[in-house]
Amino acid sequence: MPTKSKIQDQTFLFTGTLTEFTRDEAEALVEANGGKVLSGVTAKLNYLVVGEDAGSKLEKAKKLGTVKIITEKEFLKIVPKGKAAANEPTSKKIIKPAAPNKAIANEKIKPTVSKASAKKVSSETAIEEVKIGNQIWMAKNLDVAHFRNGDPIPEAKTDKEWKNACKKKQPAWCTGEYGKLYNWYAVNDARILSPFEWHTPCDTEWDELINFLGGSKVAGKKMKSKFGWNAQALADFEVILGVEAIEDKSKNKNSSGFSGLPGCYRNDNGGIFGVGKGFWWSSTELDSETADARSLSYETSWVYRPYSLKTMGYSVRLIKD
Repeated sequence: MPTKSKIQDQTFLFTGTLTEFTRDEAEALVEANGGKVLSGVTAKLNYLVVGEDAGSKLEKAKKLGTVKIITEKEFLKIVPKGKAAANEPTSKKIIKPAAPNKAIANEKIKPTVSKASAKKVSSETAIEEVKIGNQIWMAKNLDVAHFRNGDPIPEAKTDKEWKNACKKKQPAWCTGEYGKLYNWYAVNDARILSPFEWHTPCDTEWDELINFLGGSKVAGKKMKSKFGWNAQALADFEVILGVEAIEDKSKNKNSSGFSGLPGCYRNDNGGIFGVGKGFWWSSTELDSETADARSLSYETSWVYRPYSLKTMGYSVRLIKD
């Protein structure tokens, strides 16, 4: 995270429909550059970023008189990583595969696994698979608490434990809305997160899936589970988010068999966010602080490419070797 930026210690709130990125991505940009995201219009709010069809928050900010009201374009101008991190078409960005974490790779890892550990790993990794195009994917999110060699993956049971693990760049998992969420240090650990014959997909492999399903604008509706994105779930999201949810009534939902669920995400401070959205890691590293990922949202058929700090807790979906 940059030590100094134009928005260091400034507070932000987003309202209306954003077109440049999802609300979660915008909030992640703020936090990545030292700013803070508030949940409502108060005297502590510095900036209100207004998207299309802004509602009551805009009116409250105008009445308060102390809040600076800006557009998405104006927001991008004051966020250092904004332009680089905004959603790009998945077919236009070429990124080198991630290199193993040197610090972990240099550690001595026992080449043998005890029978007890091997049995534990085997019991965790019963896999349902689905063929999509020329690829074979897991039909459900990864749900393991041990690395391939049998070593336990540390569980972060509290916000403090998650924050400490991420600060030290150590692997960790926690429980999300639909199964386990992992930080990228677990994904990239030399002990290997995935079971034999499987691996975390790289950026290119995600692109192949999305392009086979028609591209990033429409692939989302084919990847979403028939459950979890329904009208009742959306009604719950409206209460939590304070915005009007738009039900995706597109046909052929989950026609690919990918069965994506809105598992939310965990940020580096430990809180669970992203209600109504699902996030999945890629093995591709962007820089020392960020890695590639993909996300689905209850409000659109798009597949997004979120700006993702390695300290985020995302779901993991594996692809066969």
